[in-house]
Amino acid sequence: DILHSFLYGRWRHVLGEQQHHLQHEDRTAPSASPKTAFTAEVLAQSFSGEVQKLSSLVLPSEVIIAQSSVPGEGLGIFSKTWIKAGTEMGPFTGRLVSPEHIDLYKNNNLMWEVFNEDGTVRYFIDASQEDQRSWMTYIKCARNEQEQNLE
Repeated sequence: DILHSFLYGRWRHVLGEQQHHLQHEDRTAPSASPKTAFTAEVLAQSFSGEVQKLSSLVLPSEVIIAQSSVPGEGLGIFSKTWIKAGTEMGPFTGRLVSPEHIDLYKNNNLMWEVFNEDGTVRYFIDASQEDQRSWMTYIKCARNEQEQNLE
């Protein structure tokens, strides 16, 4: 179910909302999780140099994109509000790559691993192509267990 959420995208249990509320909402009503489009003009104030890449980025209203405090990491996704445990986010978009086709000498920091039930890597999702990126591309991996706050 979590893998499905990352691949196909949805927000559930955001800010304490129950899933059954989302199932019973009017289909013509606006999404329960409104999105905010960031234009190049808005981003130019904070992110010179990376604005062109982000000009069409659409973010859920619960998060923002900002400069990471980790040296060399560039931009990252940060919550604007408390996001309830169990909330599912997505999609993480990109090209599917099998493990045998990974170039270990290349910078693979825009790839996510997808695991089989036994813990082995099933495939990678590569978001290195700008036209295949979503806001999820800018979520950074934890450097250690203490920083881990997403699963």
